[in-house]
Amino acid sequence: MNNNLYQKINNLTGFALFAISGLVFWLTMEPTLSFWDCGEFIAASYKLQVGHQPGAPLFLMIGKLFSLLAGGNTAKVAYFMNLSSALFSAATVMFLYWSITLLAARLFPKEKSPVDALSVIGAGVIGALAFTFSDTFWFSAVEAEVYSLSILSTAIVFWAVLKWEQNGNDRWLVLISFIVGLSIGVHLLSLLAIPAVVLVYYFRKNPQASWPGILKAIAFSGLIWVVVQVGIIQYSVMAAARLDIFFVNTLGLGFGSGALFFLFLLAVLLTLGIRYSIRHHKYQLNLGLICFTFVFFGFCSYFMIIIRANAGTELNLSTPDNAYSLNNYLGRINYGQVPLLYGQTFDAQDIDGKETSTLYRRGKDKYEVAGKDFELKYDKNMLFPRTYSNKPHHIQFYKQWMHLADGETPTFLKNLEFFFSYQSGFMYWRYFMWNFAGRQNDVQGQGSRDAGNWITGIKPLDGLRLDRQDKLPPSITENEGYNRFFGLPLILGIAGLLFLYRRNRHQMIVISTLFFFTGMAIIVYLNQDPLQVRERDYAYVGSFYAFAIFIGFGLLALKELLARFAAERLSLAIAGLTCMLAAPVLMGWQGWDDHDRSGKTTALEWASNYLNSCAPNAILFTNADNDTFPLWYAQQVEGIRTDVRVVNMQYLSDDGYINQMKQQAGKSAPLPISLPESKYVKGVRDYVRYFDYGIMDSVELKDLLAVMTSDNKEDKMPLSDGNYYNFMPSRNLKLTVNAGEVIRTGTLAAKDHSRITPEMKWTFRENIARKADMILFDILVNNHWKRPVYFGSSVSDDTYAGLERYLYLEGYAHRLLPLERDTADKRDKERVTNSEVMYSNIMQKFKLKGFKTAKYLDPESRRIARTTWQFNNTLAANLIDEGKPEKAATILIRNVHELPLKNYSIEDTLSKMPTIEGLYQTGHDEMAGALLKANLDYVTKEISYIASLPASRYDDYGYDLRQGFVVLHNMKRITETYRQPELSKAVNDRIESLQSNFM
Repeated sequence: MNNNLYQKINNLTGFALFAISGLVFWLTMEPTLSFWDCGEFIAASYKLQVGHQPGAPLFLMIGKLFSLLAGGNTAKVAYFMNLSSALFSAATVMFLYWSITLLAARLFPKEKSPVDALSVIGAGVIGALAFTFSDTFWFSAVEAEVYSLSILSTAIVFWAVLKWEQNGNDRWLVLISFIVGLSIGVHLLSLLAIPAVVLVYYFRKNPQASWPGILKAIAFSGLIWVVVQVGIIQYSVMAAARLDIFFVNTLGLGFGSGALFFLFLLAVLLTLGIRYSIRHHKYQLNLGLICFTFVFFGFCSYFMIIIRANAGTELNLSTPDNAYSLNNYLGRINYGQVPLLYGQTFDAQDIDGKETSTLYRRGKDKYEVAGKDFELKYDKNMLFPRTYSNKPHHIQFYKQWMHLADGETPTFLKNLEFFFSYQSGFMYWRYFMWNFAGRQNDVQGQGSRDAGNWITGIKPLDGLRLDRQDKLPPSITENEGYNRFFGLPLILGIAGLLFLYRRNRHQMIVISTLFFFTGMAIIVYLNQDPLQVRERDYAYVGSFYAFAIFIGFGLLALKELLARFAAERLSLAIAGLTCMLAAPVLMGWQGWDDHDRSGKTTALEWASNYLNSCAPNAILFTNADNDTFPLWYAQQVEGIRTDVRVVNMQYLSDDGYINQMKQQAGKSAPLPISLPESKYVKGVRDYVRYFDYGIMDSVELKDLLAVMTSDNKEDKMPLSDGNYYNFMPSRNLKLTVNAGEVIRTGTLAAKDHSRITPEMKWTFRENIARKADMILFDILVNNHWKRPVYFGSSVSDDTYAGLERYLYLEGYAHRLLPLERDTADKRDKERVTNSEVMYSNIMQKFKLKGFKTAKYLDPESRRIARTTWQFNNTLAANLIDEGKPEKAATILIRNVHELPLKNYSIEDTLSKMPTIEGLYQTGHDEMAGALLKANLDYVTKEISYIASLPASRYDDYGYDLRQGFVVLHNMKRITETYRQPELSKAVNDRIESLQSNFM
């Protein structure tokens, strides 16, 4: 086969793979909003706004272009942004194919025989399709997230350096530099391809490479990474910020003047350097400077951030509107610092601190000092610290994982054990095996044997790690994430690696380097603390990309083996068919059901229902991620309930965010915040400590706020250095209630006048009041019940500020109402409803069809479904207590008809028990009985599996056992109470049978 024909076929095959993978991603794509960061990204793209640190300006601008395809139909904006991810991912598959064929072609003569050409193309097809159906990549390919565009950047960079290797034209290196610079505006993961690029360069320039040379090349690649990551991304912006402070504060010029001078100076220096290199014929210097310049060109996408921040967009997180704040924005200062090479242990105490830098904020016409940055010193430190977090739940996890006694400090060996077993084994290799060996289920794993582990599907092998596999419960076998690859893609990849080791070690080293730096190197660098809020496999997709290359070479390894026993053509045909079935086909078949998001609208409905839980012009206090981002999308893209002001408590300690709350947003008027900016700017009252002033009675909130924000020395506590600080003199608070205002504003009806309390009294339980708490107090003091106040139902306890006794469910949110509750009423806030309002919201405003139309419900959708069961059950129970059984029955029947009946855990069955009891109470015995039987069968199977294990394993399943028997005994009580003799006997028999297994 001549080379031209091969190239045509190779190119056409790449385009065909783009179409095939694109079709797969389009068919399984989520049609609208997804959970997690997608809502924020879509909202920020649609209006070109400023999202969370460190930003993704290029992604946002490209997303804006795709959003225009919606043609003004806001309901389609998310669809087309999701489509962009599908197309980026399809392009990644295409470039992966071309990368594999470029590598494989070097193992054969330039003028290839038809078998050789088909072998090269087959290797590319197998590797590319295996990556198409890999778990992590597929997940990101069907939603509007940065990772699809990020891995495309990595794929283009790797393909481009292989093209450079093929023809030696250094323009490819300039293109690589530009793509690296552009990728900074998406995600920093693509920078980790730099070591592989440098090694390709080294091997081409040094055909007789040595290990010392290879190590030097890797070290040099580290230097390049430092230049880009530290020099360009951090220090260039830092230098611009420092010059800006000098120009503004010392020379009296305007904001941005110093930064513009820095850019001018940088442009002049680069121009002079490039001219010098040309005049003196210094080619390598010229190439280096041009590449450096193109990295900067790509990095210039961040101008979008500072331009839009200055435009005052509605979503303007961290307000990076000047060089100094942009530097902080890029430095991710909101996320804190973690020790890397040397640092503290989790039980260390800070013993000293030193000032490291001065912090600034933007003032009216100068940069003002906002405080000092300090570096703490600790009494217990070690090299390579992996167990550093002192958060209580992290400490408990460290102790359990490393089997430490109370008061025991981890040794260096224990620290390394945690690194290898948890950070590496659990937080990387587990994800790797998900993609190429198999996955137990889609439940987030935190170390238990029944959640989120990797499996192969070979039961004796899996049983060595995960208990017996022959009688698995439905929580595993009926979970869509139960994917069994039997380790076949893994075996193919290892075979490909060994094949390359024998045939071309340089290529093996390059691919292995890409694999390491996009996988384990990230683990070392991030130094993650435990109990992450979600699985983090998306961060390592680059290493799975690299392993897919090895899978492609697995075909050549198998063909070579078969060629010993069969003709060349036959061995290729058998190897190709075997590899296609063992990797792409098997992976696609097993993974389709848990990646098919078509028909899924649960995130959008959650956001809509959340907002519709609130009365008009409400103020809704939430937390970040899934408590806020879907709401931002719903309001800012689809225009749903823009009268509701969503206030994220995690951002409310930022002065820029507070200022945004004081402005009009959509149909929402500014919030009633009376404090002037000088009272809460950065560095002023970032937190206020509680000091017991001996006040026994509750303090009026208005008076307390006045003390907390006072600038008078008489209202402050003195420090030993002569300074004074604000403090909180009491945690017992009260808010005097004007019943007339409450009724006049429509907060409560006139008929409820007698129930209105004259004073709301509560206890603020924290020892420190954050700036966010102070703003919350200010809003409560100045609102005068003009705007309804709500708190999200899934926020952290400290968000409620101690007001739980005055919170009433009206849907997915708790409304603050000044109602007097009986002292004997000990119900927590989840059990108290404003029943008529909540009933109206659920029946007239809530949309729940997405639970039925979705092909697959992800864990977050299931969490919301479970929450909906619980809240609806609470409402139904309260309606029955209030003498409204017909309305209760309507709610319960809607539960059964519109919420998912499938159980994914025993916790799901627990949520259905009140529904069953309520249905019996309201006379719907047949429906209640059917639901009870289904849940009885599920719980029986779950407990039976635990009973089949050795007794030594029971403690590991203690929570499920307790919950399971709680469900069974609830069933027993319900069937006896409502005279269901047959069901009662069946439940009793099951209980006795199961209990006998544990005797």
